[in-house]
Amino acid sequence: MYPKDGSQLVWCKWHTPKTAQTVNIRITATGGATVSKNSITASVVDLNKNPPPDPTADDRNDSFGAASVPKKPQKTSSAWSVWSAYWKAKWVWHPSWHWTGTRWVDRGRWVDEGEWKFRSKSYRVSLSSKMEISPDEKNPTARAFSMKSGYGINEKVTASISGNGEHTWLQHAVSYFPEFYYKSYWRLLESTSANILEFRKNKYSTYNNRTHFTPVWYPDGTYKVYTWAMDCWTPAGMLSANLTDSLKIKGNVFDDWHISPSY
Repeated sequence: MYPKDGSQLVWCKWHTPKTAQTVNIRITATGGATVSKNSITASVVDLNKNPPPDPTADDRNDSFGAASVPKKPQKTSSAWSVWSAYWKAKWVWHPSWHWTGTRWVDRGRWVDEGEWKFRSKSYRVSLSSKMEISPDEKNPTARAFSMKSGYGINEKVTASISGNGEHTWLQHAVSYFPEFYYKSYWRLLESTSANILEFRKNKYSTYNNRTHFTPVWYPDGTYKVYTWAMDCWTPAGMLSANLTDSLKIKGNVFDDWHISPSY
């Protein structure tokens, strides 16, 4: 219930279909209420459909130039309020006088002439997140946040959600890479603990590591990864964040190879 001429948020949970498709959701209301929309078209997509291809030792991109880091929609906090109703009693005596033949008797009764009262409770949820990329553990020559191109990197997205309202956890994060100009290919991260997401295991990794291989041709300089953290849902909409982190590229994997004739 909510006061006359007021409005109320309505939200629900649902099971997402297992296959990509368009779902038409019809909305109805009963009890005299009206809805602002009577249908929603939801597009169910496969976020993991375009991971990067297997890099090779002879890959080249002589015309490469750094691209600007994109920015997708970001909303890190959400606020809303919910109406609740309570009955405020007001007992009033309704007299009903009757003549008994000798005297008047009041055979009235108490009537509750109260009314519904409404109060609003405010809610707020905030998303705090960060990402960190680092050289893969199988990189033998990496130093802190500096490495040679051709080796892999790992990524960890850490999320924290605070507030007093209902919410989901951060469900998805998608990373984009400078060698693909932050488009064309991406990696979908997966949850590895309550509030941490990491790369999925790479099928091209000899050790099946959670890694992304930098191209051997990538020039010396900054290697910056962009990640869109998303699908932290509240009754008032989705929370999301634009995240970046970088490390330095100096040299390439072939610098670690030494070939000499055998005698």
